[in-house]
Amino acid sequence: MRRRSRRGQSDWNIWFKLAKFVLLLGAISAAGFYGYEVGRRLSQETITTLEAEIARLTTADVSQREEVVRLQTALDETKKRADEFQARYEQVAPSDEIKDLLGAVRAKLDTGLDIKRLAFAISAAERPRRCGEAATKRFMVKTPHFDGASTWVRFADLITVTADGIGDSNGAEQAFDPEKPVTVRFTVIGGKEAQISGKLPLQHSMVLKNGEYRFTIAPGAKGFVEVTGDRCEYRG
Repeated sequence: MRRRSRRGQSDWNIWFKLAKFVLLLGAISAAGFYGYEVGRRLSQETITTLEAEIARLTTADVSQREEVVRLQTALDETKKRADEFQARYEQVAPSDEIKDLLGAVRAKLDTGLDIKRLAFAISAAERPRRCGEAATKRFMVKTPHFDGASTWVRFADLITVTADGIGDSNGAEQAFDPEKPVTVRFTVIGGKEAQISGKLPLQHSMVLKNGEYRFTIAPGAKGFVEVTGDRCEYRG
């Protein structure tokens, strides 16, 4: 009985130790599994974080590159437009000589010179050419109340110049109103008549016998106009 009892006690101890070993092994395995799981999750989270950061940086880099490309394109377009405007400006920009001329015109206008008279003087200017000496003559303008003597002049024994105007508002019989339109007639001896109308000063030219006759008609003394005429070689 005692031997059986001792044997049973021994078997019990063996099973107890085996159970403890199994439990210990299970605990160790559980701890290892838990550590692995935690490590796996941490690693996965790290990977996810790194992938997100890489994606962010990649997206930012792409966005920055796209922005740089956009800005460079806009810069190139702006430079192109600036070059086009510069080219157009150079085509129409006045030279130094023109700037000086504009300055002189402004100075004349600042003195009170009538802009129409200045424009008339400019339009009358031409490149030098072979012309005879200009002659200035004056005559009285015909009005509804005056048609007397000294109402005509003749140039080169060829062209007769006369004029009709509107009477002076002050009632002077032998005076025309220089601020109102006049009609100037140019009659060629043995030929046809040409006429121009408008406010003085006026200009007229005509070609006769291989020559160009040029006339400028401007107000003179009260009741008179002054006609300046010359002859130049005709440029056909």
